[in-house]
Amino acid sequence: MAHYIIGDVQGCFDAFKALLKAIEFDQEKDRITFCGDLVNRGGQSLKMLRWAQQHAHCCNTVLGNHDLSLLAKFHCPEKRGPNKEFEKIFKAKDCDVLMDWLLHRPMILEFNECWVVHAGFYPLWNPRKWHKHAKRVSKAMVKNPVKFFDNMYGNKPLHWFDVKSKKDKLRFIVNAMTRMRYLGPKNSALNLNEKGALKDNAKLTPWFRHPRFTQTEKTIIFGHWSALGLYQDNHVICLDTGKVWGGVLTALRLEDGILFQV
Repeated sequence: MAHYIIGDVQGCFDAFKALLKAIEFDQEKDRITFCGDLVNRGGQSLKMLRWAQQHAHCCNTVLGNHDLSLLAKFHCPEKRGPNKEFEKIFKAKDCDVLMDWLLHRPMILEFNECWVVHAGFYPLWNPRKWHKHAKRVSKAMVKNPVKFFDNMYGNKPLHWFDVKSKKDKLRFIVNAMTRMRYLGPKNSALNLNEKGALKDNAKLTPWFRHPRFTQTEKTIIFGHWSALGLYQDNHVICLDTGKVWGGVLTALRLEDGILFQV
């Protein structure tokens, strides 16, 4: 039995199928955990969603910002814009089944070896609070999807200390776990604008290099940051290697740390 963590697929189903072949995936023995963003931009989002839902016995995913965008547009049709991939999903006969499966995916997953999250963990929270906040979002999302997604969008508040309401709290947690890359210079505020590669900049700190985040007891595996690409140090691994932008799709085998790419 092998456990594979796979970076952002973003609708690149052909590449995903090639990766399954490369890792010699056996759905009866092996399992897969995705880092989120199964959908959008790659042209084959419906196929990717169907595969994941139909293989729920051997795979799971955390929610990424593109997955949440799909759910928001499903539950709040007034938010829909011109997106052919999403429209194809909405017109599919199994759309309701796929959306219900996606709605019930978690924000984070924890295993013996690692945590998996789409973008990252806010460094002023401890692991206990990671779980607490992730469960809070999932509960609100499932209980009242229309209300949740109607309030989800927005960049503010940028700091946890500025949270004033339940709506603020949910939005901040979502932004931290699915959109965050850098933190700004003032009180660890989220910077949701900078998307580039790592740079030496006194005004920006990658979330995983925050002084409060020097070491964790388990490895944190994430995606979302295609400009960072494959990145490994002593406590984090980024697996978003930009397949949808012409890069590669990456899988990490947890048991021995071997990487596979197509």
